[in-house]
Amino acid sequence: MTIATTSGTAPKASMNEANERDPYNNNSYGTLVDGKYKLVSLPVLDVIDFNERIIRGYEEGYGEKELPADLSLARSLVPAGTATLRDFSNISPEIPEYITENCTGCMDCVTECPDTAILGKVLSEKELEEKLQRIADPADREMYRAQWAKTKKYYDAGKKKHGDGGMFQIIIDPSKCKGCAECVTVCDDDALKMVAKTDAVMTRARKTHRLFKEIGPSNPKYISDSLLIDMMLKEETHIYVGGAGSCAGCGEGTALRMLCAATGAKYGDQWGIIAATGCNTVYTSTYPYNPYLVPWTNSLFENAPADAIGVRMRWDQMGWENRPLWCIGGDGAMFDIGFQSLSRMLA
Repeated sequence: MTIATTSGTAPKASMNEANERDPYNNNSYGTLVDGKYKLVSLPVLDVIDFNERIIRGYEEGYGEKELPADLSLARSLVPAGTATLRDFSNISPEIPEYITENCTGCMDCVTECPDTAILGKVLSEKELEEKLQRIADPADREMYRAQWAKTKKYYDAGKKKHGDGGMFQIIIDPSKCKGCAECVTVCDDDALKMVAKTDAVMTRARKTHRLFKEIGPSNPKYISDSLLIDMMLKEETHIYVGGAGSCAGCGEGTALRMLCAATGAKYGDQWGIIAATGCNTVYTSTYPYNPYLVPWTNSLFENAPADAIGVRMRWDQMGWENRPLWCIGGDGAMFDIGFQSLSRMLA
C-alpha cells in the first residue's frame, strides 16, 4: 500500500510496510507474523489516516509542531496497537544475543519481557527446512538457520510424542527492545547475553526479526494448552504489543502484558480494560501510541470502578455479557481514595 500526498511529492510507503526509515519493516503490525491495521467502524476515527498521517508525523519528528489541530487530533482517540509502529532501537547501547546451544526452551525470557521484544517460535524440522529454502540470499538463509535450537522441551519431547522434533527459536525485536537485560537476568542457562549495538549486530537483528515474521506461525502440535508459557507461541495472546513508553525493565509492564496474554488466550480481543490513573495510564497512552489491541480507557484515581460499572452496564445492554472487563488500579484506586467506588462495584 502506498499513501498518496497532496503536496506533489512522490507517494510514500505505508507505515506498515518497509520504507526508507525502516527498511526491514520491523515496526509493523502483527507480533509473531505480519498483520494488518486493526480497523474499527466508527465515524469519529479513521484508523488508516491516523496511522499514516499522525503516527508518521510523530515518528518523523514533526508531529507536535506541524500537524493541524483537526478533529482527529482534538478527540484524543487512539486506534488499537499503534505503539507497534514506534521505534525504540536507538535508546540503548546494547541488545540481547541468543545462544542456541544453551537454550532449553523454558520461555522465561519471553514471559519476563515487559516490551514484547523477545519472542519464540517452534516448527518441525521438515517445515523449517522447506521455509528456509524460500530465503533467496544463501548468506541470510544460513544466518537464520543457525538461530534455531534443538531443545529438550520441543525437540526431544516432540520427537517422542509426534515422531519429529520441534526446532525452537528465540528472537529479539530490535525496534522494541530497550536493553533492560531482564531476559538475560532470568535465563539460568546462559542462553542470552548483552552485546554492543554495532551496525553488523543491528543489521543481523533486523533481518532475523523480519525473517521470523515471514516464516509463519508456530506449529500448533508442539503447543500445549495446559502450559502457561506455551500460550506465548500464539499470535492471539499478544494483545499487549511492543512500543509502550514504560521505563526499561518495568515490572508492571510485564504484569500487564501477561494479564493480556492470559485473557487473550481465552477471549481473544473480545474484552476490555478500565485503568485508574497511574504509571500504566501514562506509558500506555502517551499520544499517539497505544500498545493494547482491546478497548481501553483510563479514569481518575477515585472512580475507575465506577467507570467500569458504566461500561459493564452498557456492554450488557448491547448483549456483550460474556465479554470480561479488567479494572486496574493501585492502592489509591482500590484501597484509599477509591475504596468507596470499589465497594459500590462489589455491592
